[in-house]
Amino acid sequence: MTKRILAYILFAFGFIIIAFFDNYRGKFIPYLFLIYFVGLGLFLIGMYLLRKTPTIKDQKLNQKVKEQIEYLRKNGSIIKVAPSICDIKENNYVTEKEKYGNDNFLTTLDLERNIQMWNSFSNSKKNVEKIKVNQTVIIFPYKDKKFISRVLPFDRITLLFKLDNKKEINLFVDKQNNDCYYFDLDFLNH
Repeated sequence: MTKRILAYILFAFGFIIIAFFDNYRGKFIPYLFLIYFVGLGLFLIGMYLLRKTPTIKDQKLNQKVKEQIEYLRKNGSIIKVAPSICDIKENNYVTEKEKYGNDNFLTTLDLERNIQMWNSFSNSKKNVEKIKVNQTVIIFPYKDKKFISRVLPFDRITLLFKLDNKKEINLFVDKQNNDCYYFDLDFLNH
C-alpha cells in the first residue's frame, strides 16, 4: 500500500513540475531543462509503480487466500496423494494480447494509445501479439469425490517431469467441509 501511495505522490509531483515548468519563462532558474527532466523522471517512476503494484483489493484478496491456506494447513486433515494415481488434464490455447498499454485505462499512457491508433491505420496486427497459454490441472479421485487442483501454468509434459521428482503431494481438506481443500504444490514454483 505504501508503494501505491508513493506512486501517486511521485506521479502528482512529476505532473505538477512538468505542467509548471513547461510554461516557466523566468530568469531565476538557470538550468530549467534539468528540473523539467526531474519532473519527467518522477512522473515516469510514479507511472511505473502504479502499473506494477497491486491494488488494495488485490492485496486483501491475496491475504484472504493466504489465511485460508494457513487455516487448512493447521486444522485440515492431510491426505497423502501419489502423483502416479492422479489424472492430469490440460487445456492449451493461443490468445492475443495488446502490446501497448494494459487492462487499466487510467494507467495506460497517452503515448501507448497513440501508438495503437497509428498502428491500426497501417496494420492492426501490430497492436497485438500471440501468446501461448498452458493450463493444466491435477485430478485426484478419492472415495466418492474428485479433488481438482488449481490451474497450473504448465503443459502436461513439464508437469509430469516436475511431479516425477515428488513421491507424494499433500492435500489439505477441511474437516467440516470437504469442498474446501488445498493441494500443496509449492514445490512447482522452484
